[in-house]
Amino acid sequence: MDMIKYETSLKAKGDDYKRIVFWNRFIRNPIETILTITPAIISICLLVAGYYTYFLLVIYAVCVAYPLFIFLYQFKSSVNYHLKHRDPAEEAKCIMTVTKSGILADIPEHDLKYNYEWNDCTTAYYKYGYYMLFNGSKMIVMLNTKDMTQEEKKAIPQIITDNVDKNKCAIKF
Repeated sequence: MDMIKYETSLKAKGDDYKRIVFWNRFIRNPIETILTITPAIISICLLVAGYYTYFLLVIYAVCVAYPLFIFLYQFKSSVNYHLKHRDPAEEAKCIMTVTKSGILADIPEHDLKYNYEWNDCTTAYYKYGYYMLFNGSKMIVMLNTKDMTQEEKKAIPQIITDNVDKNKCAIKF
């Protein structure tokens, strides 16, 4: 199959969006997770080992509460804010055309066309029903497989693999 053309949205919606943002922020780039959790783990270990004073108990409480604040409140708030205030074109009907020369995203409702080239891709992932192509830390495009036929779902990994520059693009699916 040389070309796949299907109707979808440009970006993920709702729970899919939340899962992908969580994965991208905390799992794909684990540095923030490590830096957030390490003080909490050290605090718990020191507390269990018996190293505490009233001052240290306050420090330990802050170190343990901070990751909970980041994961439960700040992350959820920023995702919900983005979902409420996102560009309407991101959720509008989009015609994705995947070819050997690249990916064209046409959003007729907003008179927008985006062309993504395979050479811009440095990493390709398949997570949560989406093929996600990145250039460094920036997501270039998402291909939602839930809106594809079975034949298209089988062909898309081969199209991606055949067309990205394997010397600079890591394929992780």
